[in-house]
Amino acid sequence: MPEGLKLVAANTDDLEILSAALEGTITSPGEMSFLRSRRAFTLMGSRFKWEDVTDEVDQHGAWFRIRSGVYVSDVLAVQSSGISQSTPTEVLELLNISVEMKDDIAADICLEFAGGGTIKLDVECINVTLTDVDKAWQTEQKPVHEDTSAPKDN
Repeated sequence: MPEGLKLVAANTDDLEILSAALEGTITSPGEMSFLRSRRAFTLMGSRFKWEDVTDEVDQHGAWFRIRSGVYVSDVLAVQSSGISQSTPTEVLELLNISVEMKDDIAADICLEFAGGGTIKLDVECINVTLTDVDKAWQTEQKPVHEDTSAPKDN
């Protein structure tokens, strides 16, 4: 059985699953590119293997990461905010991928990073592929993010 994932998202439900698999992915501006002539956006990163987490794994801290590639097809335009191309090795942590449907099948896909950076992809349709490309390695930390949507106790 292969150790990595290959997921394809063609609608909002699929993209929600893909987003969950990519939460906590570590990347950098230098590992992302917009291939205008191919109408594609690519991202490489070190993905946390959420699919391997169980109560027993959590208790022992035996977590894993794996190198993964994300390929977004049918991209018409890309906009970024809070991410500098002049620092290609800056560490970025992907928190979420959200989607806003436009007319018919067109959409805006938004990659949201820790620290407030975002990349918005204007796509003709949802066509995103996640492929794990290497062997997993053990990591000492599990991504933990504060839920900013929940009210805080005083």
